[in-house]
Amino acid sequence: MRFNSCFIPSSALNTVPDSSLSLPDGCTFRPLQESELNLLWSIDRSERIDGLYELRDGVLHKQAADIDLRGWPEGDPEKYHPEHEDAFHRGSWFMGVFKGKTLLAAVGLDSLPLGPQGDWRQLFFLHVSQSLRGQGMGVWLLDQAKKQAVEWGAKAVYASATPSVNTVDFYRAHGFEIAPEPDARLFELDPEDIHLLCCLE
Repeated sequence: MRFNSCFIPSSALNTVPDSSLSLPDGCTFRPLQESELNLLWSIDRSERIDGLYELRDGVLHKQAADIDLRGWPEGDPEKYHPEHEDAFHRGSWFMGVFKGKTLLAAVGLDSLPLGPQGDWRQLFFLHVSQSLRGQGMGVWLLDQAKKQAVEWGAKAVYASATPSVNTVDFYRAHGFEIAPEPDARLFELDPEDIHLLCCLE
């Protein structure tokens, strides 16, 4: 099972709103350079997962789990880095929270049109290091991605979310609903993911 893009830990569920967030001392929020894309795999995404969702007939069913998530699944950097590079070259939006040269959190929004009218954009990834969790960082990064989507003229943001209860509940608490029709390409890539949509109007 994949635990790569659009993963949010349980500590991000109850956080301060956007207006209350200030970056920690010494941190900056800036665009990722192409040479920095590999830094995504240095983010500490440790998390204990005690529940997973399965979507059946349009309804989410919760299943108990006991997963001590440490590091990245074997092969993920090799599998997903080329996708990140392709997206970077087509003008996608990759932003990071840095402390010095260390990447602590990152968010990516793909510029590739999705949806029946081509007016959706995919939330490519959203990762927050353990040291920044519980401070509203995940909510704030998601809000920045939504604002960027609006600037591009998008009507919705699409997320292919890992099926952990923590992750899916985070997105549902911030405007996402089950996608009425999953994107065929993304569903083929990750059929176990929960495919979500957040309308921006």
